[in-house]
Amino acid sequence: MGNWKRLPIATLSLLLALFEANVAEGYFLSSTHQRSGATLVSKAHVDSPLAAEPDHPPLVKEKQYHSQAKYPIIEQCHLKLAIVFGKNSEYWWHDWKLWVGLTLWLAVWTKWIMHGYVEVYLERAAFAFGINIIILHYLQYTSSILSGMIGVCSLLTAQSLFESYIWFASEPHEEDDADFICDTLYLDLGLPVEQVLVLFVAQFGVWWFYMTSILGNFDFAEVNYLFWLWAYLVMQMTMIFNRGADSVLGQPFPNADVLWIIQSSSNKADEGGWWALLDENGGKGEKFQISKANAIMRGLMGFFCNSILREIMAYTIPLMLMGFSEPMDFVVYCVGVNFICTLDDMSERTYVMSSHPHAMSPRPAEIEQQPEQKADPAEGLAQD
Repeated sequence: MGNWKRLPIATLSLLLALFEANVAEGYFLSSTHQRSGATLVSKAHVDSPLAAEPDHPPLVKEKQYHSQAKYPIIEQCHLKLAIVFGKNSEYWWHDWKLWVGLTLWLAVWTKWIMHGYVEVYLERAAFAFGINIIILHYLQYTSSILSGMIGVCSLLTAQSLFESYIWFASEPHEEDDADFICDTLYLDLGLPVEQVLVLFVAQFGVWWFYMTSILGNFDFAEVNYLFWLWAYLVMQMTMIFNRGADSVLGQPFPNADVLWIIQSSSNKADEGGWWALLDENGGKGEKFQISKANAIMRGLMGFFCNSILREIMAYTIPLMLMGFSEPMDFVVYCVGVNFICTLDDMSERTYVMSSHPHAMSPRPAEIEQQPEQKADPAEGLAQD
């Protein structure tokens, strides 16, 4: 019974909106304009020919408009949800989304910090919903979408850095002479540096196109709140979070492994770890070394793409999807947007590391140079 008390507030809001509950009657949820009796309509409704006809009262116009809408059910759900999630007050501190979002966000973070992170679906659902409505509130009251998105990206970047710091101690740390399994091209130690650089430029460029599309097309007069809510359900809570290795945005970056690789590397030829790729039969390939500068570069680029950009995408996908007007566009982009953070994903490869340069295959020259053991004179006396 305790879990039912922790259901996301999104479920309650959706049910109330779909069943036409007038949740905006209270002062805390409704703006001054709405409390005066004005009817909430979309930009398409205002621009329709019916809105210019003076012979019909507002409610009659709205019914006629919905009877001619291309997707009347989607439009009706959007208008009901807009009453709940739209800009409900002249002053940002009167809007319920800010306080409910902060409460959910801080409550879940407090639990994770005090008791450790455990993958509980309802906790992650409350956490994601809290961030979603905080972002929505911030963009609704900001001076421009550009400044708003800069603020959103900055906040999500700070959260990504904080998460990486908090979870670092709980990640498994590799020991000396251990195997390393990589599933990202950034940590595929056998790849040349040039290929890793091209991967980073390509991945960042695609993310930049994604963000540019949001900045150039996002307009609260054109959004669909039903698509925003469904993006939370289908993308975040079904395809991204609590999916482990099956997440469509890939797995979080293994920061502990990166630190181990950096510590095992050296810019001197005869120092640092020696690596060898294991084949399917467990055989070791040719041993090699990577420099510390190479390891640091791979770690920084991989962390930037698979931690920071991944965090920003995970919580801005609803903003992109709510800007569409066609349901099929929503479906198509649900699938297409996922590959941005998985460009570097690869099938697992196992590398074995040894801290001793010749532990894998000793050089014959070194065996020949080993000093011969001298006979103990006491042994000869004993024999005599």
